[in-house]
Amino acid sequence: MTALKLLREKEREVRRELIITAAQKLFAESDFRKVTAREIARTAGVSPGTIYRYYKNMDELFLDVFLIHANEISRLIDLEYEREGQCSIHRYCEIQVEYLNENMSFYQMMSHFMLSGALPSETSKKMDPIMRRLLDLLERVFKESGVEKDTRLRAHALFSSLNGTMISYARYPGRDLEEIKKHTLRLAAIIADQFSA
Repeated sequence: MTALKLLREKEREVRRELIITAAQKLFAESDFRKVTAREIARTAGVSPGTIYRYYKNMDELFLDVFLIHANEISRLIDLEYEREGQCSIHRYCEIQVEYLNENMSFYQMMSHFMLSGALPSETSKKMDPIMRRLLDLLERVFKESGVEKDTRLRAHALFSSLNGTMISYARYPGRDLEEIKKHTLRLAAIIADQFSA
């Protein structure tokens, strides 16, 4: 690859990172579905047309941000293994629910993608390996906790249970974010007890 081509590729990647960073910031501040390409472009310091050179539509941009967050949960579980040499079912539940509480835009995007049910095949191809990695980690947690039967099915069930907790309580009326976090973590501990039994 020539130096000029390499430089152009690097510039392209920097612009993409600027767009993703701006999108993450705006998605964290308000409902991600209400954020416009124009707002993202203004925050990123690029033209609105630039966004559409990287993404066919806003759903593709949502997906990129979603995948970054999903990878982050996997990274946090990996860090737990590095620090502790293991990750219990309780700790996994705590990590996932803490992350969802602190990254509400990710939780909203996950709900959006999971509930829409109309993901194009190219979107599914991007999403599948990352979701599979999360479930692989959770299945490993089950196996290392002494669970021998139906570990993959249990991984799906636990992942769904934790997300269902957030759907039920993440925006509970009359509660502030700290109360919601405490409550969802208590529920996550009860769920972990059930899956550990």
